Amino acid sequence: MATIIEDYCSAVRSSITNDGHPPLEASGLKLQENLTLIEQSLERMEKKVLYHHMQST
Repeated sequence: MATIIEDYCSAVRSSITNDGHPPLEASGLKLQENLTLIEQSLERMEKKVLYHHMQST
């Protein structure tokens, strides 16, 4: 689980900075897109965890 969390943290960091540089798109659309994809992935993972938790009780 710690590895998964580290991977998400890395994804957020790389979304905020591209190779250590601020995003080139002044509008921030690419940043918004990346963070939305990360959020959607976290929501899917949360549903899976809740489903497995409900199955085990």
